Amino acid sequence: MVGQSRATINRAIDQGVIKARLQRRGKARVRRLGEAELRFLAFAAQAGKDFTPAARRKIYEAIRRALPGASRLELGVMELKLTEVDRRIDERLRRLDQVKALVDENASEPVLRGTGVPVHVVAALARGQSTTEIVEDYPLLTTEQVEAAVDYAKVYPKTGRPLPARSLKRVLGDLAAAGVWDLENDSPPVEPQPIP
Repeated sequence: MVGQSRATINRAIDQGVIKARLQRRGKARVRRLGEAELRFLAFAAQAGKDFTPAARRKIYEAIRRALPGASRLELGVMELKLTEVDRRIDERLRRLDQVKALVDENASEPVLRGTGVPVHVVAALARGQSTTEIVEDYPLLTTEQVEAAVDYAKVYPKTGRPLPARSLKRVLGDLAAAGVWDLENDSPPVEPQPIP
């Protein structure tokens, strides 16, 4: 959402660069970020590598103290223009709202609304299959739902063992095409034996 990987965001929280609120989501506890944290992470995605950890902390604190909706921020001789950062965040939040409208989060695991197909299964398949192949394997799905599943999984990744990147139908088709189940003509047929 802010141009940073989950690992980078967690590292920034763990190192005390930014703060997060802990919140329950089902049985899990998740880290929630506020507006200041999103602004800082979006800024850091573009220019953060150019600053020392101490400078990043100062920039974050300045963003936290800024008035909501402030369009620019002055830090000594440096000026941060937050309008573009806010525009990108708003754009991504709108996309997240569109994605969440296609997902039923009230099931035991998130599913694509009206299909019962788990979001994370579809997102995993997208790593090894095209959208067209996924829609062929799951005729209830649309291209929009497949793309929404991928976007949802980026924001809310599934923990635990990774899911397969190819459907069983595709794997079996590949094995059949490779001739795994072809019978060899040079082996003699097995004659049934009489039961004594």
